[in-house]
Amino acid sequence: MMMRVSRSIRARSSACGGQEGVTLVELLVVMMLMVVVMGAVFTVWTRLEHTYLFTEDDMRAQEQARMAMGEMVEFIRTARVPASVVSETLDTPIPKATPEEIWIWTDTDRDAAHSLELVRFYLSTVGTNSYLLRQESPNKDGSFTATAVRVVNENIRNDPPGTALASLTKPLFKYYDSVGSQLAHNATTRSVDVTQIRAIRIHLMVDIDPDRAPVVHELTSVVQPRNLRTY
Repeated sequence: MMMRVSRSIRARSSACGGQEGVTLVELLVVMMLMVVVMGAVFTVWTRLEHTYLFTEDDMRAQEQARMAMGEMVEFIRTARVPASVVSETLDTPIPKATPEEIWIWTDTDRDAAHSLELVRFYLSTVGTNSYLLRQESPNKDGSFTATAVRVVNENIRNDPPGTALASLTKPLFKYYDSVGSQLAHNATTRSVDVTQIRAIRIHLMVDIDPDRAPVVHELTSVVQPRNLRTY
């Protein structure tokens, strides 16, 4: 009698244990659901990280653009005729002025002697990107060496250098005379008559990725070289 009861208890226990266990199919379903959830979380995290990095780069480019604009405005405003030059073509506060390049005589280092340096800002294209560069002429003779180059901004979306004058739609620089008329560019040198410059419009366009929002950032300033003002 005792043996029959014992077998009955073991049978019931075995039956109950089978009902409480997890089948292989259920385990696979749970694992698949976990993979899907983890994949969704990873995708969201990756997108948030890319958005954060893009926003950070975009803000950095904007800050660089504001600094570049401030530097150009200050140098142009304080441009003046040098005491002595090695060439008559340099004997003016702004010796060269094209849609994508400008040369300026100014005191860049603000030294005690207030001596002038010849500095230029210009666009240079590498691949599909345009860079705004700053470069000084160590000998102050209009010759610029590669060692004096500094990248001011590497995400410029203005007309690339060399764009046909008739096709310009987004020039970096525009030049105006004493009555506010825009100066025409020489077809060969691309420069305007620098002796007629009284105001300069700087239009800086920056975008780290033209194929992605937000739209291009635009900074505009009109500056008058104070030593060339006419009243």
